[in-house]
Amino acid sequence: TVITEPRHTMTLFNVGYNGDESGLPSPKGFMLWDGKDRGLEAQALRPLIVRVELRGDAYEREMAVDSVLTRLRGIPEYVALFEQAFPAEADSVARQLPRLGCAHDPTPLQSVITRSTFGRAIAAFEREQNTVNTAYDRYVAGDDEALTSTQKRGLELFHTKARCVNCHSGPLFTDSSFRAQGVEQIGPGRASATTNTGTPRPTGKDEGRFLNTGNRSDIGAFRVVGLRQIVQTAPYMHDGALATLEDVIEFYDRGGGDEASVPAENIDPELVPLNLSAEEKQDLLAFMHALTDSTIAVHVPARVPSGLMPAGLELAAEAGLVIPVPAPAARPVAVRVFNFPNPFNASTSISVALPEAGEVDIEVYNILGQKVRQLFRGYRPAGVYQLAWDGRDEDGRAAASGLYLVSAQMGGARYLARMTLVR
Repeated sequence: TVITEPRHTMTLFNVGYNGDESGLPSPKGFMLWDGKDRGLEAQALRPLIVRVELRGDAYEREMAVDSVLTRLRGIPEYVALFEQAFPAEADSVARQLPRLGCAHDPTPLQSVITRSTFGRAIAAFEREQNTVNTAYDRYVAGDDEALTSTQKRGLELFHTKARCVNCHSGPLFTDSSFRAQGVEQIGPGRASATTNTGTPRPTGKDEGRFLNTGNRSDIGAFRVVGLRQIVQTAPYMHDGALATLEDVIEFYDRGGGDEASVPAENIDPELVPLNLSAEEKQDLLAFMHALTDSTIAVHVPARVPSGLMPAGLELAAEAGLVIPVPAPAARPVAVRVFNFPNPFNASTSISVALPEAGEVDIEVYNILGQKVRQLFRGYRPAGVYQLAWDGRDEDGRAAASGLYLVSAQMGGARYLARMTLVR
């Protein structure tokens, strides 16, 4: 059975400052589109238990986290890193101290790698992904030349006629509220009824915040997202229904309310036709670009203790990053990798463009960094080459539905492209 992820993946930029009911940044700030998780530490565990993310069908929901922790505990280098990061827990394990603060189970910790330390480690990394050097920040700090005249007009519109600030306020450009806007539902939706494995039953609509609160006024309501780095996080809205920022501006200009399944009385009253001119729309778009911090970078490590291909592959593939790999003084070459169709069912055609002759290694990996299939290894002259992947591994077994990456390694660098297999 294939269940497609019903919602668009949210950005991690500035997520450590998500707000709570007060709208202010909080350690227990709302996470995800419907606010089901409170705080980064709690949210960090969710991908492990969700079938359409990392869990798949290998484990039941209750066992998924423990299966990952068991694997980590078996890797000495990870154990050492966790001991360095969490000295109090390491001391408790070494001295076998009873857990006096855990009345239901005072048994001493058997490993420094626990649900708590796992969630805290990932949350600590996510809290480092902050944007503080945008053109807007420099303008606010007193650099009057940081914004262009077009962007300054867009800033004024943002606070006046375009009404953006009514929801996107504060330094993160969000009030952390939940609002129904009637965005067209283009995905499978998410119903309140679930299967016995916790997988939502697709219904064609997504009832949003209502699924957590049970309040009918929350049907169709989703969290207001911050706008920093917004030009880099397309597509937009909870289901990715709007492909570009131009589409977003047009949606708000006509007053929203495209989705008939959202009760009319739930639609945010802030949504009214704006009657923006073509020039005003361009000014507003220009200001959105002023919210980008071009200095931020997420560095993918050359290796990780598990020996698998380093994590962060989705970011690397999406952004077209080059990931260095060990090689003797070789310079990277601008290899291009892409596939069509994508998503695909039976097979997909992979195109690899080589700007110069050389040895190239083309492989398919799953999202865990495990090699699934070797497509080609050897010398090739410069040119564009077509390869096919039939969705099977080296032993001819059908690969499961999910995200895969095609890797082309050449000249001391690895180039990646995302592929989605749907069965």
